[in-house]
Amino acid sequence: MKTKERKLARVLRSQGLSLRAISAEVKCSKSTISRWISDIELTDAQIIQLKSNQDKGRAKAAKHPNSSRQKWERIRSAIRLGSKKEIPRKYSNELLKMIGAALYWAEGYKASRNEIIFANTDPSMIRLIMLFFRKICKVPESKFRGKVFIHPHLDVKQAEKYWSRISMIALKQFNKPLLAISRASKRKRDTLPMGTFSIVIGDVYTCSKIKGWIEGLSSWV
Repeated sequence: MKTKERKLARVLRSQGLSLRAISAEVKCSKSTISRWISDIELTDAQIIQLKSNQDKGRAKAAKHPNSSRQKWERIRSAIRLGSKKEIPRKYSNELLKMIGAALYWAEGYKASRNEIIFANTDPSMIRLIMLFFRKICKVPESKFRGKVFIHPHLDVKQAEKYWSRISMIALKQFNKPLLAISRASKRKRDTLPMGTFSIVIGDVYTCSKIKGWIEGLSSWV
Protein backbone atom coordinates (compact mmCIF):
# COMPACT_ATOMS: atom_id res chain seq x y z
CA MET A 1 0.00 0.00 0.00
CA LYS A 2 1.17 3.51 -0.77
CA THR A 3 1.14 4.73 2.85
CA LYS A 4 2.77 8.07 2.12
CA GLU A 5 0.37 8.87 -0.72
CA ARG A 6 -2.63 7.74 1.32
CA LYS A 7 -1.73 10.03 4.21
CA LEU A 8 -1.23 12.98 1.87
CA ALA A 9 -4.55 12.31 0.18
CA ARG A 10 -6.36 12.29 3.52
CA VAL A 11 -4.68 15.54 4.61
CA LEU A 12 -5.63 17.25 1.36
CA ARG A 13 -9.21 16.01 1.62
CA SER A 14 -9.43 17.31 5.20
CA GLN A 15 -8.43 20.68 3.78
CA GLY A 16 -11.43 20.53 1.44
CA LEU A 17 -9.75 19.70 -1.87
CA SER A 18 -11.71 17.96 -4.59
CA LEU A 19 -11.14 14.39 -5.72
CA ARG A 20 -9.70 15.62 -9.01
CA ALA A 21 -7.28 18.02 -7.30
CA ILE A 22 -6.09 15.35 -4.86
CA SER A 23 -5.60 12.83 -7.66
CA ALA A 24 -3.45 15.30 -9.58
CA GLU A 25 -1.37 16.15 -6.49
CA VAL A 26 -0.85 12.58 -5.22
CA LYS A 27 -0.46 11.05 -8.70
CA CYS A 28 -2.97 8.26 -8.04
CA SER A 29 -6.22 7.33 -9.76
CA LYS A 30 -9.43 8.93 -8.58
CA SER A 31 -10.90 5.52 -7.77
CA THR A 32 -7.99 4.80 -5.41
CA ILE A 33 -8.21 8.27 -3.83
CA SER A 34 -11.95 7.80 -3.36
CA ARG A 35 -11.37 4.63 -1.30
CA TRP A 36 -8.74 6.31 0.86
CA ILE A 37 -10.87 9.34 1.76
CA SER A 38 -14.38 7.84 1.82
CA ASP A 39 -14.71 8.20 5.61
CA ILE A 40 -13.67 11.87 5.77
CA GLU A 41 -16.61 14.24 6.27
CA LEU A 42 -16.33 17.75 4.90
CA THR A 43 -17.63 20.82 6.70
CA ASP A 44 -20.60 22.74 5.30
CA ALA A 45 -18.25 25.55 4.27
CA GLN A 46 -15.97 23.11 2.43
CA ILE A 47 -18.94 21.55 0.61
CA ILE A 48 -20.16 25.00 -0.48
CA GLN A 49 -16.67 25.93 -1.68
CA LEU A 50 -16.32 22.68 -3.63
CA LYS A 51 -19.69 23.25 -5.28
CA SER A 52 -18.69 26.80 -6.19
CA ASN A 53 -15.38 25.62 -7.68
CA GLN A 54 -17.16 22.89 -9.64
CA ASP A 55 -19.63 25.41 -11.08
CA LYS A 56 -16.79 27.74 -12.06
CA GLY A 57 -14.91 24.83 -13.61
CA ARG A 58 -17.93 23.77 -15.67
CA ALA A 59 -18.51 27.35 -16.78
CA LYS A 60 -14.87 27.72 -17.83
CA ALA A 61 -14.91 24.39 -19.64
CA ALA A 62 -18.11 25.32 -21.47
CA LYS A 63 -16.43 28.48 -22.81
CA HIS A 64 -13.42 26.58 -24.17
CA PRO A 65 -13.41 26.64 -28.02
CA ASN A 66 -13.10 22.85 -28.16
CA SER A 67 -15.81 22.13 -25.60
CA SER A 68 -18.87 20.19 -26.73
CA ARG A 69 -21.07 23.15 -25.87
CA GLN A 70 -19.06 25.57 -28.02
CA LYS A 71 -18.89 23.10 -30.91
CA TRP A 72 -22.65 22.68 -30.93
CA GLU A 73 -23.13 26.43 -30.63
CA ARG A 74 -21.04 26.88 -33.77
CA ILE A 75 -23.11 24.21 -35.53
CA ARG A 76 -26.37 25.86 -34.47
CA SER A 77 -25.11 29.29 -35.53
CA ALA A 78 -24.10 27.98 -38.96
CA ILE A 79 -27.52 26.37 -39.43
CA ARG A 80 -29.30 29.58 -38.39
CA LEU A 81 -27.15 31.68 -40.72
CA GLY A 82 -27.81 29.33 -43.61
CA SER A 83 -31.55 29.33 -42.94
CA LYS A 84 -31.60 33.12 -42.62
CA LYS A 85 -30.12 33.42 -46.11
CA GLU A 86 -33.01 31.35 -47.48
CA ILE A 87 -35.42 34.18 -46.62
CA PRO A 88 -35.41 37.03 -49.17
CA ARG A 89 -34.14 40.32 -47.72
CA LYS A 90 -36.88 42.25 -49.48
CA TYR A 91 -40.52 41.28 -49.31
CA SER A 92 -43.06 41.30 -52.09
CA ASN A 93 -46.65 42.34 -51.43
CA GLU A 94 -47.80 38.81 -52.23
CA LEU A 95 -45.39 37.30 -49.71
CA LEU A 96 -46.26 39.88 -47.03
CA LYS A 97 -49.97 39.18 -47.59
CA MET A 98 -49.52 35.47 -46.93
CA ILE A 99 -47.23 36.03 -43.94
CA GLY A 100 -49.57 38.59 -42.38
CA ALA A 101 -52.62 36.38 -42.91
CA ALA A 102 -50.77 33.40 -41.38
CA LEU A 103 -49.69 35.49 -38.39
CA TYR A 104 -53.23 36.66 -37.80
CA TRP A 105 -54.51 33.10 -38.24
CA ALA A 106 -52.12 31.99 -35.49
CA GLU A 107 -52.21 34.93 -33.08
CA GLY A 108 -55.18 37.12 -33.96
CA TYR A 109 -58.66 37.21 -32.45
CA LYS A 110 -61.00 35.78 -35.07
CA ALA A 111 -64.34 35.61 -33.26
CA SER A 112 -65.25 39.25 -33.97
CA ARG A 113 -67.01 40.13 -37.22
CA ASN A 114 -66.12 43.83 -37.07
CA GLU A 115 -62.83 44.19 -35.21
CA ILE A 116 -59.26 43.10 -35.87
CA ILE A 117 -57.43 42.32 -32.63
CA PHE A 118 -53.84 41.15 -32.54
CA ALA A 119 -51.85 40.77 -29.31
CA ASN A 120 -48.28 39.69 -28.70
CA THR A 121 -45.19 40.29 -26.57
CA ASP A 122 -42.61 40.03 -29.37
CA PRO A 123 -41.69 43.50 -30.73
CA SER A 124 -40.50 42.04 -34.05
CA MET A 125 -43.84 40.33 -34.56
CA ILE A 126 -45.68 43.56 -33.76
CA ARG A 127 -43.56 45.43 -36.32
CA LEU A 128 -44.24 42.77 -38.95
CA ILE A 129 -48.00 42.66 -38.43
CA MET A 130 -48.12 46.48 -38.48
CA LEU A 131 -46.29 46.40 -41.83
CA PHE A 132 -48.96 43.99 -43.06
CA PHE A 133 -51.78 46.21 -41.79
CA ARG A 134 -50.28 49.33 -43.34
CA LYS A 135 -48.89 48.05 -46.63
CA ILE A 136 -51.33 45.26 -47.53
CA CYS A 137 -54.53 46.09 -45.67
CA LYS A 138 -54.11 49.85 -46.22
CA VAL A 139 -55.49 50.61 -42.75
CA PRO A 140 -55.67 54.39 -42.18
CA GLU A 141 -53.52 55.59 -39.26
CA SER A 142 -56.59 57.03 -37.55
CA LYS A 143 -58.12 53.56 -37.19
CA PHE A 144 -55.30 52.04 -35.15
CA ARG A 145 -55.78 51.63 -31.42
CA GLY A 146 -53.15 50.33 -29.04
CA LYS A 147 -53.62 48.74 -25.63
CA VAL A 148 -51.14 47.46 -23.06
CA PHE A 149 -51.82 44.50 -20.76
CA ILE A 150 -49.40 44.72 -17.85
CA HIS A 151 -48.95 43.89 -14.18
CA PRO A 152 -49.85 46.88 -11.98
CA HIS A 153 -46.49 47.05 -10.15
CA LEU A 154 -44.63 47.70 -13.44
CA ASP A 155 -44.11 51.03 -15.20
CA VAL A 156 -47.23 51.42 -17.33
CA LYS A 157 -46.23 54.75 -18.92
CA GLN A 158 -42.84 53.39 -19.93
CA ALA A 159 -44.51 50.35 -21.48
CA GLU A 160 -46.95 52.50 -23.46
CA LYS A 161 -44.10 54.66 -24.80
CA TYR A 162 -42.18 51.52 -25.74
CA TRP A 163 -45.06 49.96 -27.68
CA SER A 164 -45.91 53.28 -29.30
CA ARG A 165 -42.35 53.42 -30.62
CA ILE A 166 -42.47 49.79 -31.81
CA SER A 167 -45.89 50.03 -33.49
CA MET A 168 -45.65 53.69 -34.50
CA ILE A 169 -49.20 54.16 -33.17
CA ALA A 170 -49.56 57.56 -31.50
CA LEU A 171 -49.99 57.48 -27.73
CA LYS A 172 -53.19 59.51 -28.04
CA GLN A 173 -54.67 56.49 -29.87
CA PHE A 174 -53.98 54.11 -26.96
CA ASN A 175 -56.92 52.74 -25.01
CA LYS A 176 -56.82 52.52 -21.24
CA PRO A 177 -54.28 49.85 -20.18
CA LEU A 178 -55.45 46.65 -18.53
CA LEU A 179 -53.73 46.08 -15.19
CA ALA A 180 -54.16 42.49 -14.16
CA ILE A 181 -52.35 39.49 -12.70
CA SER A 182 -53.36 36.10 -13.99
CA ARG A 183 -52.99 33.00 -11.84
CA ALA A 184 -50.71 31.45 -14.43
CA SER A 185 -48.24 34.34 -14.30
CA LYS A 186 -48.45 35.12 -10.59
CA ARG A 187 -44.94 33.83 -9.94
CA LYS A 188 -43.47 35.39 -13.09
CA ARG A 189 -44.49 39.00 -12.68
CA ASP A 190 -41.31 40.52 -14.07
CA THR A 191 -40.71 38.26 -17.07
CA LEU A 192 -42.58 40.74 -19.32
CA PRO A 193 -41.55 44.22 -18.10
CA MET A 194 -43.28 45.83 -21.09
CA GLY A 195 -46.38 43.65 -20.83
CA THR A 196 -48.39 42.43 -23.82
CA PHE A 197 -49.36 44.77 -26.62
CA SER A 198 -52.70 44.59 -28.37
CA ILE A 199 -53.55 46.23 -31.71
CA VAL A 200 -57.23 46.94 -32.27
CA ILE A 201 -58.73 48.03 -35.61
CA GLY A 202 -62.43 48.63 -36.03
CA ASP A 203 -62.99 47.86 -39.71
CA VAL A 204 -65.51 45.27 -40.93
CA TYR A 205 -64.18 45.41 -44.50
CA THR A 206 -60.55 44.65 -43.55
CA CYS A 207 -61.63 42.11 -40.93
CA SER A 208 -63.58 40.18 -43.57
CA LYS A 209 -60.75 40.42 -46.06
CA ILE A 210 -58.18 38.96 -43.65
CA LYS A 211 -60.55 36.09 -42.85
CA GLY A 212 -60.87 35.44 -46.58
CA TRP A 213 -57.08 35.26 -46.92
CA ILE A 214 -56.96 32.84 -43.99
CA GLU A 215 -59.59 30.66 -45.68
CA GLY A 216 -57.43 30.71 -48.79
CA LEU A 217 -54.42 29.49 -46.80
CA SER A 218 -56.47 26.78 -45.13
CA SER A 219 -57.48 25.43 -48.56
CA TRP A 220 -53.87 24.31 -49.06
CA VAL A 221 -54.29 21.50 -46.55
